[in-house]
This record gives sequence, structure tokens and C-alpha cells, in this order.
Amino acid sequence: MPSPCSRWEDLMLKMEREGNTFKALEFKEKLVECIVYTLQELVARGDIRSARKYLERGEEIANRYNIRELAFHLSLNRRRIEELEARRRPRSPPA
Repeated sequence: MPSPCSRWEDLMLKMEREGNTFKALEFKEKLVECIVYTLQELVARGDIRSARKYLERGEEIANRYNIRELAFHLSLNRRRIEELEARRRPRSPPA
């Protein structure tokens, strides 16, 4: 199943191939927004498993296209996911 944001990635790549850098940049911004908002929605719902998978996909995209803004937002969301996971772990009894 394709990612909900793959549409923006496809459009960005198409515009880059056609040499339309303005439109490519516009679609790159849409791609970043889509990834960040989708990830935040998954975290807010508490769907950690899906959020982790989406985080990994976002990191691949950030690295592939060298999108620093996306990498920054992903690192913030990684912390939020780790905090949720820590809260869900059973606590060990005091010694």
C-alpha cells in the first residue's frame, strides 16, 4: 500500500524531471507537511507501531532528498514516540 504522502513525492519528482524547480519546491513542501502531519496524527492516536514505521519512511525521504527541515521534525517526533513507549513499559518494582 502506498504511503498517503507518495502522491506529493511523485509530483515533486515529475516536476524536477521536467525542470520546473518552482513547482518541485512547492511539492517538496507539501511532502514535508504531509509526512509531519501524518506522523503527528499517528502519535496523537497512540498508534506507536504505525508511527515508528512512518518515522522510518520519513527518515528515508529526508536522507534521499536532503530535506533538513523534515529531519528536524522527525527527530522531535522520535522523542515523542520514545516518551510514549517509556510510559507504556511496565515499571519494575522498587528494590
